Amino acid sequence: MPEPSLAGASLDGLPDSGRLVVGFSGGADSTALAHWLMGHVPRERIVLAHVNHMLRGAEADRDQAFAEGFAQRHGLAIEVLRADVAGLAKARGQGLEECGRDVRYGFFHRLAPGENDRILTAHNANDNTETLLLNLCRGTGLEGLCGIPRRRGKILRPLLGVEREEIEAYCQAHGLDFVTDSSNLSDSFARNRVRHGVLPVLRELNPRFVQAACHTAALLAGDRDCLNAQARSLLAGARSPWGLEAAPLRAAPEALSARALKLFLEEAGCGALEWKHLQEARGVLSQGGRMDLPGGIVLACAQGVLWAGRPDLPEPFDFPVKLGENPLPGGKILVLEKKSRAELEKSEKIQNLLFKNALDCDIMTGTPRVRSRRSGDRFAPAGRGLSKPIKQIFQELRVPAPLRSQVPLLDWNGELAWVQGAGAGERFRVREETRNVWTVAVR
Repeated sequence: MPEPSLAGASLDGLPDSGRLVVGFSGGADSTALAHWLMGHVPRERIVLAHVNHMLRGAEADRDQAFAEGFAQRHGLAIEVLRADVAGLAKARGQGLEECGRDVRYGFFHRLAPGENDRILTAHNANDNTETLLLNLCRGTGLEGLCGIPRRRGKILRPLLGVEREEIEAYCQAHGLDFVTDSSNLSDSFARNRVRHGVLPVLRELNPRFVQAACHTAALLAGDRDCLNAQARSLLAGARSPWGLEAAPLRAAPEALSARALKLFLEEAGCGALEWKHLQEARGVLSQGGRMDLPGGIVLACAQGVLWAGRPDLPEPFDFPVKLGENPLPGGKILVLEKKSRAELEKSEKIQNLLFKNALDCDIMTGTPRVRSRRSGDRFAPAGRGLSKPIKQIFQELRVPAPLRSQVPLLDWNGELAWVQGAGAGERFRVREETRNVWTVAVR
């Protein structure tokens, strides 16, 4: 009979060059992965990464010594990190498992800084099934039922389609020694109880349960990816200069609006989102009002505009601008360009937008300034035949109150010539006799 070959292993997504950082505990999974990898890529690309969590005393030191010996025997580079995970977890207010994971992946990423570098972990089909079952026990949505992703960023999991029994058979067939973490034998951990007590029962009902569960997770991942793509499209269509138009999200099915809302909140810097947060956020979307979210983020909805960000009041700004790009507070950029009237009229598709944000350069002298609003500011929008307080202009534009101090105003010799969203002022608008223009844009 041929030797076991890890037939379900895959290197899809692996670049032709770059460092391959292999998370190497010395257990059967990572040992099989490292050995199999040597038959598929040059050894000089492989770096074993071993973390001694300093939680199991002499046993942890034994695992480190095994990892170093394996690397030496097979001519592989190795990097070792010794980390007091118990002390770090206490200092950070984390659980041991969460802290250990953060330490490991932080170490792996530091070893893989290059664009083509990749991190390879030895998660297998059984791990994937156990994760799916644990998520189901805790209560989960579609994301949790998709299990462990085969790829996430720089992280690849070549053995995700291989069952643990095949991995152990591979090690035996190739004479590969490995170490066993004694904590994997203890049923004090939920994953071990699933592994030792639940999976055997499910396999009695269906001997191919692991394959069936992984197939289900793959099908659901395809559905999730489709929904996420539609949610991103919904989000893109709802964007406005000040946040999101609420109407398209309100009209969308909950499966899409909830995903779009989650993406929007994550962009705003909101982490650790739970289902309860999204439910409350949907209430703000549908009924208006505001709420506080993790990460110090505030979500608010008024006048049909949904806004998310930090409630800190920005410092007033006022500085001269030049042709080209001018960085604004908050990360946006004001772009000022000089064009001839003929150039402006070339593009019919965007002519109206360009003319709205175009200023008559011929009548202007001095240096323009960009600034935030001031008490007493008034603005006369082009074509309206009247002047209004800037507060009233912002209300008409539906600018959320927390953003009004960040809206750029173009000041020319003490008079407002342009306001983002409202366009050019009456005195500065482009007329028939105008020959040269300034175009203004914010991105």
